[in-house]
Formats: sequence, C-alpha cells, structure tokens
Amino acid sequence: MVLLASIGFVAAGAWGLWYVLVLRHAARRTTPWGPQWLAVAVTTPLYKFGCWWLTFSHNSEEAIKAGTWGPGKQYVVVWHPHGAFTISALYFLSHFFAQNYPSGVRGGAYVCVAPLLLRIPLLAEFLLLCHARSADHKTFSALLARGATVAIQPGGLIEQVQTDYNQERVFFPARLGFIRLAMKHGVPLLPIYVFGENQLYRTANWVRRLNMFFYRYFKTGNLVVLGQGSLPSTPAIPNPLMLPIWKSGLHVRWGKPVDIGTQDENPSDDKVHATLENYLTALRTLFDSEKHKLLPKQVAANGLEVVWLGATNKEVALNAETQN
Repeated sequence: MVLLASIGFVAAGAWGLWYVLVLRHAARRTTPWGPQWLAVAVTTPLYKFGCWWLTFSHNSEEAIKAGTWGPGKQYVVVWHPHGAFTISALYFLSHFFAQNYPSGVRGGAYVCVAPLLLRIPLLAEFLLLCHARSADHKTFSALLARGATVAIQPGGLIEQVQTDYNQERVFFPARLGFIRLAMKHGVPLLPIYVFGENQLYRTANWVRRLNMFFYRYFKTGNLVVLGQGSLPSTPAIPNPLMLPIWKSGLHVRWGKPVDIGTQDENPSDDKVHATLENYLTALRTLFDSEKHKLLPKQVAANGLEVVWLGATNKEVALNAETQN
C-alpha cells in the first residue's frame, strides 16, 4: 500500500509539472498542438466504436457541396444541444477536427471548452490534440483574429444538467459573449444541431433535481445519470453502465450561416440582441426541417425550447418554442 501510494504521489506530481510547463500554455495557443497522425490515431478507435454502438449520420458532405465549407471560410460554430455528456463531440466531432474536416485546413478550426476539462489527465491531452482550447475570452478572440473557425457550446453546464429525454431545450448565456466576439471580428455564426443527443440517456426529474443541486452549489455538470438498464451511474466511476443506449440515433446537421453585419469592435446590446434573434431564426429553420425525421414523434411535436438567461420573462416566453 505504501508503495502504491508513493507511485501515485509521484505520478500526480509529474503530471502537475507537465500541466504547468506544457498543457496550461497549449490550452491557449492558436496553432495545432501535437502531430496530426497522433490526433487521428487516438480518435479513430473511439470514432469506430461510436459508429458501431450508435446509429450515426451527418450532412457535412452536403454542407461542403453547398459551399458552406471551403477555402477562406470562417465561422463561429454554435453547437446544440449539450446533452448528458456531449457524446457527439467526444466520439465523432473530435475525429473530424483531428482530420481537419470539414474545414479542410490544418489548424483551421478549433473548439473552445470549459477550462476544467483541460485540467483532467488524459482527457486534457486528448482534447488538445483535437484542437480544443480554453473557452476564456482572450483565447477565443485570439483564435478568431488568426482567421480560425471556432466552435462553442453556449448552453454549458446549465444545459447539461437540464438535459431532458422528452424535450429539446437549448440555453444561451446572459451576456451572449460568443455573439459579441463574432461581431467584433466580423465572423458569421453557423448553427449545428445534433438530433438524438438528448435521447442517448434516459432522464428523470429526480436526476435533474439532484444534478441541479450540485450545479447550484458546486458548479459541476452531471454527476448522476441513468445508465444501461436505467440504473443510476456516475462519471466519477467510469464503467460500462455509462455507455449511451445501444443503437440510439445521433445525427449531426449543419445549418445555414448567419451574417452578423459589418465588423463592430463594441456592438451595442440592441445589436447583439437583434443578432441573437436572427440566429434563432436560422436555428429554428434547421431544427424544424429535420425534427420529424430524426427525433421521436412526441419529442418533435414538443418543439424546441429556447432559454436566454439574460431575457425578461416576457422575452423568454416569446422565444420559447418553434412552431410545431
């Protein structure tokens, strides 16, 4: 036991030093970290497993043919929904980004994630290889200034802990910082919706209440989910019960770019809010065009609920749902 404790202490210390000297800086760099062959090598097994375990599809080739992607294209990619564990990003989009797909440019696209994820051993290295970077304002802005596309999941932890198997729901932060940065750099917004992400795990009100308690007081994401056989499980103890429901559908769909107008170093709140409305129109169009094909019948009928954390109650009501 003493030997094991000593080994663990040394390993933790070595990784801490590795983090301070290497990973902390890599999390904010605006160029690729590590060789591409390694990024592809570490993401391929998970991608192949995901294709076998789930029923996966995407429309990236259609988006490329339509001219959405190509030389000189730059976006703030806005990705929904978070789901219980962002399986689409972990299994599939990580592999896409490692292969520089669909941007077609080495280091042409990055994803900004919660800084906490870049402080977890092994996960941090995996994410950094796949062009994940810290979601802090300075790094996000520097990536856009370099001409890179940057993906962001605006709902964050609140959207994660509110994941509902029966209701598609997306959250937007009060300040809408991702829109302000897009306007500052003159970069269009590009919606992406992952149909089926919310249905990968069964949910229950008591689970949401429990996760909401931990989020409210400790700012954590989902610490409890209903895993295989609807048995309560926790990511704190990785185990087979944590796998998504076998052969669930997971379908990535790119929407149409949303023009944000002329570049504006310091956009007014009114202009930011107007841009949000334009973005929501594009998001609803994407959602409505695919919901009946790619979601359970009742979930599609429930529509898309949009929660802007900076809105008044009246504004939330106006933005609450798409037309069924």
